[in-house]
Amino acid sequence: MTITTGPSAVRRGAPVALLGGFLTGAVIGATPAALIAGVVVGSVPLFAGGLALPAGHGLLVLLARRRRRARRAALSPRTALAVIESRDDVEVPPGAGDVRVRCGLAVAPDGAPAFRVTVTQDVEAVELPAHRPGRVVVVEYPPDRPWRARIVGRPTPVWERRLAASPRPDAGAWAPRAEEPREGRAVGWIRLLGLLLAAAAVVHLSRTDLLPDGPAEGSGMSGPGYLGLWCAVFGAVALTGYARHLLGVSKARRTVRTVGRIERVTTPRHGGSPRGGIPVVVSFRDPATGEEFAVTGDGEPGRRGERITAAWVGRRIGVHYPRGRPHAYRLTDGPEAPRSGPGGAHLALLAAYAGAVAAATVERGWPWALLGFAGPWAVLLAYRLPGTLRGIRHRADGLAAMEAVPARVVAVLRNVTTDEDGHTSTTVVPVVAFTTRAGTSVTAHCATGFPDPENAYGRKLMVHHRPDDPAEFVLDPEAARRSRGSGAVADVLGHLVVLAAAVVGAVAV
Repeated sequence: MTITTGPSAVRRGAPVALLGGFLTGAVIGATPAALIAGVVVGSVPLFAGGLALPAGHGLLVLLARRRRRARRAALSPRTALAVIESRDDVEVPPGAGDVRVRCGLAVAPDGAPAFRVTVTQDVEAVELPAHRPGRVVVVEYPPDRPWRARIVGRPTPVWERRLAASPRPDAGAWAPRAEEPREGRAVGWIRLLGLLLAAAAVVHLSRTDLLPDGPAEGSGMSGPGYLGLWCAVFGAVALTGYARHLLGVSKARRTVRTVGRIERVTTPRHGGSPRGGIPVVVSFRDPATGEEFAVTGDGEPGRRGERITAAWVGRRIGVHYPRGRPHAYRLTDGPEAPRSGPGGAHLALLAAYAGAVAAATVERGWPWALLGFAGPWAVLLAYRLPGTLRGIRHRADGLAAMEAVPARVVAVLRNVTTDEDGHTSTTVVPVVAFTTRAGTSVTAHCATGFPDPENAYGRKLMVHHRPDDPAEFVLDPEAARRSRGSGAVADVLGHLVVLAAAVVGAVAV
């Protein structure tokens, strides 16, 4: 659940970010379209424009970044006291000078709200004892970018006296975590819109030259000829990728997949971040050597695969790692590790097929675009339709068979991000603990459907879970049935739209 504080959804700086995303997408879409169209029709100005677009855009971005750096350089760094709450284990080789450590800090600035931040920096090996959890340190950070905080190794005499005289600062359980702002979803969609519009505009302006009225003057190949070359190149790339996969030398074939077992579950700290999932200890056996390993999810999202959002002792989850490197493991929030095929070969084959459809469209008209793209899509959806219907029935049967058990909120996790304008977006995730009728103690995130999540700590409630999989649980079964019903209706409408497009293309051909 996300809570946005500050002004309304349309914030200061949002139009600028949206405009920048649109322009970036337009450059990404127009550049390859102009280069390809310039080569196909033999237009030097169009080809030169395709080269000039990214150069001009890069120059504008460089000037904007230089101005931003000058503005930030005018701000004096802020100094504050902080408590080291956690530190990753560090192995110090003999004779090492500097070692890299990663610490979780609770910073308490003077006259400003406290916050938490994770810093990674190099320190001298002899100073590691001064960076153990519980120690008070001096930190510096830019006022507009607190996530860039760093521990001061040798503070000034004034701060040395404060460090010796001040009591341990207390950031409180609800201090937000300072993190570098992420790009909003709206900017991504606007960038995609700019990409499509710019590419379509270039193709539309060059459509008369791209039609098959014969090769362009001074050129030895027509538009369909270049599209044929496109298909041949990407077809060769796809064939190479599939050959590597069949020979077992691709990354997907060199990945070992096995099943692990959760041996220990730790309740997340109240007020912590939900990004790391439920802390667990997992054991698994390497199929090649038979050696057993006991590993942990270290709480760093992305470093150990998917985050575990529901855990109990004995739960089976997927583990995958490169062959011969079990310590580079990744966990999955499910009983099996994902099986990734030759993704690059699939994309190359899709590009080759798109080129073939484009050539047919140029030669024979727009109905071939509908038939070429919507036809295979409709066939794929029809092939997957029985499985989709079985999934809908399975979810409906699961909702009908759910058992109701009492639960308690054992922690409320918060993740606070701050954008460049100082506005914060807070994600609140309650953690519930319940025991199934079979005696299994479950700890799980409850990210949706929770009323008033910020004040939920210690609340008692009822949860409804599947008897065979406690990870699937809901608070309101009726609301879940309504949501699943609307999702099924949306799937049916999508199938009908794709099928109608394919039929229209087939009839018009």
